[in-house]
Amino acid sequence: VMQHIQEDGSGIGNYSLALFGQPGRPAFEFVLTGRHCTMRCDGDSVEGAAFGGPIFYGHAAGSFNEEPTHPGNVYWFQAKRANDVFQALDGKQRALALLGDPRKEQSTATVELKTSGELPGLPISEMSRDQKMLVEKVLGDLLLPFRKKDSEEAMRMIRKNGSLDKLHLSFYKNLDVGSDGVWDVWQLESPNMVWYFRGHPHVHVWVNIRA
Repeated sequence: VMQHIQEDGSGIGNYSLALFGQPGRPAFEFVLTGRHCTMRCDGDSVEGAAFGGPIFYGHAAGSFNEEPTHPGNVYWFQAKRANDVFQALDGKQRALALLGDPRKEQSTATVELKTSGELPGLPISEMSRDQKMLVEKVLGDLLLPFRKKDSEEAMRMIRKNGSLDKLHLSFYKNLDVGSDGVWDVWQLESPNMVWYFRGHPHVHVWVNIRA
């Protein structure tokens, strides 16, 4: 995180912070924000919302238009882990998971939860046990940069009703940097979660998790 703050914003001195509520009281929140960064340390300031509400993070490593392997990007490891899942899918599963265009970047609508109707992509419920274990590893990598307390709360919400089976996994072929078949844009989505990773032309990630 400190590396991308240095490269994207020339250091933490160019970022802003805010405290909401009073630390030590039941509900408070610390927010660090700037280019490619909305990091919250949430003291249960917003009931039923992981991280205190939607967050955004990203990194442009070296240039605005990154190379297909995204050299130096501190978050690209998350996409590599997701691509491990794609490689483990059979032909029918890949046909469900691989779509054309992803959701549009539209301010807060980018993280709007779809609570009715069909979700795009491959349902995790249609995966084998081994494939589901790979999805667990993706979630572990996505939550790695966050405080243990916040990542554990997020995972409880993701596992709502005791299962990951409501999640859908999607990859998007129309934004494949370098046309190398390593999918730069993908997402995990359920009725109470969106984790949208867009690695084109560099990494932007939107997150919204609700109880």
